[in-house]
Amino acid sequence: MATAALRLAPGMLMLIALRAALTGLDWPWIAVPLIASLPVHLADLARTARS
Repeated sequence: MATAALRLAPGMLMLIALRAALTGLDWPWIAVPLIASLPVHLADLARTARS
């Protein structure tokens, strides 16, 4: 279950940022999910590399 969540989380965060951009929200609402997706993606890559 944790593996699936770790794999889906970066994409979900990027979709949140995309929705914020398409609805015309201010830049922090776009930048925060994008910035948060990077460490989650790197954690997923590290977990995959260890397996």
